[in-house]
Amino acid sequence: MVKAKILPEAKIRVKIKLFASFRELIGTSVVSLNISKNLTILDVIREISKKYNTNFEKEVLKGPNELKPYVKILVNGRSIEFLDGLNTKLKDGDTIAIFPPVGGGTS
Repeated sequence: MVKAKILPEAKIRVKIKLFASFRELIGTSVVSLNISKNLTILDVIREISKKYNTNFEKEVLKGPNELKPYVKILVNGRSIEFLDGLNTKLKDGDTIAIFPPVGGGTS
């Protein structure tokens, strides 16, 4: 009988930059994750929430698969609105920037 070789799961490394209230919620401005190949933005949001602060997912998502209004996420400088939204697949070396809603200005 020939034994099948079990190959280790392929991993990729992504960098997540957090801004303003999201940075305060997580406690750092940059998070690096080693994640499984073919994971999405939604998977990364859930992973950050699991590893750092369970409230993160609640602050970013409106529902189980919907981004809150005015939260902006960029992958390598491109808005996920112009990619595949929360289903945007990530590649090794991608940089994700997550911005909370911004208020202010002059009246």
